[in-house]
Amino acid sequence: MKVGVLGNATKVKSEQTIENIVQFIRGLGYETTRFFVPQAVDGVDVVVVLGGDGAILHASLNAARKGIKIIGINYGNLGFLTEYEKDEYEQIADLLNQLSQGACRILKRSLLQCEVAGKIFYALNEIALQRDYGLSERKPTQILKLETETDVGKSVVSGDGLLVCTPTGSTAYSLSAGGAILTPDVPVFMMTPICAFSMRSRPIVFADDKVLRVKITRGRAILLADGLAVAGLPETVELKISKAPFTADFPVRDGSDFFAKIKNKLSE
Repeated sequence: MKVGVLGNATKVKSEQTIENIVQFIRGLGYETTRFFVPQAVDGVDVVVVLGGDGAILHASLNAARKGIKIIGINYGNLGFLTEYEKDEYEQIADLLNQLSQGACRILKRSLLQCEVAGKIFYALNEIALQRDYGLSERKPTQILKLETETDVGKSVVSGDGLLVCTPTGSTAYSLSAGGAILTPDVPVFMMTPICAFSMRSRPIVFADDKVLRVKITRGRAILLADGLAVAGLPETVELKISKAPFTADFPVRDGSDFFAKIKNKLSE
C-alpha cells in the first residue's frame, strides 16, 4: 500500500515534525511519499493530512476524484474531519494495518456538485449563495431573493442568502446559521437560510438523490464553495446543485464515536 503525507506548514510549525511522521510511516513498511500542496496528491492509496479541517477540505476534492482515501491528524482548532489528535499520530499504525488488509470501515462522505454559467464547482461542506455586499459592484445588494425547486416542491428565501450543505458540512457554516447536526452517513442534503427576512424560513433536509435548482430573482450574489468565493452571480442566474459522482473516503478507527466527538469539539 502506498501512503502519502501532506502537511499544512501554517499549522504544523515544525518541518521536522512532518518529516518525523513521514519516517514513522515509512518505518512501518509502506512506500511513503511527501506532498507539499494538495494539488500534487496522486499515485497513492491513502493520504495522511496534517492540519485542521481547512487542510482536509483543500485535500479532499483532489483525493476524492482520484479514489485516494484520507486520514487526518489534527494540528488545527476543531478538527471535526480528523481521525487523530497530533499527540496520537503513532496510533495511525493500527488503522493503516487494517486498511492494508481490507478490514477497515470506510466512511464515504458525499460531496456537492454545483453547475452554473457553464462551470462546475465541488464542495465537501457546503455551497453558499450570499448577497453581494459590494464586492463585484459598488452598490451592495440589500436583499437577496432566491427561488428554490426540487421535484418535491418549491420555496422562496429572502435575506442574506442560502447555503446547501452535506452531512459533513452540517457541523460547519450551516450549524452557525441555525441548521441541524446530521450524522455523516445519512444520504441527505440540507438547505439553510442565512439571516432570512421571514420567521417561516427554516432549514430543510431533502434526499441527496434530488436535484436542487436555485434562481436569483432579486439582487446579486457571491457563490462560495467550502468558504472560497468562486463567482459573482447577477440577477436571473440559475444554479443546479446535486450530488457529486464521487465521494471523499475516510478510514475510521475502531471505537470512533461521532456523538462524543461532537460533544468534545463543540465544548472547546
